Amino acid sequence: MNKYSSKSKGKEILAAQRILDAPHSEPVIAAMLMHEDIAKHAYEIYLEAGRRQGQSEQNWLQAERELKNQQNWRQAGRDATHRDPAGFTGDY
Repeated sequence: MNKYSSKSKGKEILAAQRILDAPHSEPVIAAMLMHEDIAKHAYEIYLEAGRRQGQSEQNWLQAERELKNQQNWRQAGRDATHRDPAGFTGDY
């Protein structure tokens, strides 16, 4: 690592700390957690696909899509219960 890399890394850390200390830190923290979640899920996809090289972008996009869909279902309150137009409520 050269001297410029370590200086810029220090600046990045300070900038991140300022963002986290700001009054709007909750969305930033949520975004950071989401990034970590996507990375973990993309790695799981990579492993499940037999560790195929050259698919990192596709794995990332698939992981992002799957986690967003999962989050949308949770927000809609559809995790365990589904209501149909006839009024039936049941677990599927």
